[in-house]
Amino acid sequence: MGKLFAITSSGKTEKSFLDLRFGKCLNVVIFDPEKNTFSIQENPCLDAEHTGVKLVEYLKEQGVTTIITGEVGPMVSQKLENEKIQLVLLPEERIKIEEVMDRITGK
Repeated sequence: MGKLFAITSSGKTEKSFLDLRFGKCLNVVIFDPEKNTFSIQENPCLDAEHTGVKLVEYLKEQGVTTIITGEVGPMVSQKLENEKIQLVLLPEERIKIEEVMDRITGK
């Protein structure tokens, strides 16, 4: 099984910008670089307590192996370490989701 990426997004298209807030991100893009497919969904944990930790649990259930976002808190960092999920911090405010996907695939 290959890698499956979760990218935090401020909008609902690949033209949207990366959302730098992990737990409070509005949307999550699930990207499969091997199949070159993606889906965008609203953050299902936005109203939960400890949103970031809950989002990690949700993404693990989806099979995500790597998370790309701007920043995470200490509880999320620990959870990612425990779950063996790779974290890539990309503190670029004005980068589009499609650009992040292109970087992953090397385009």
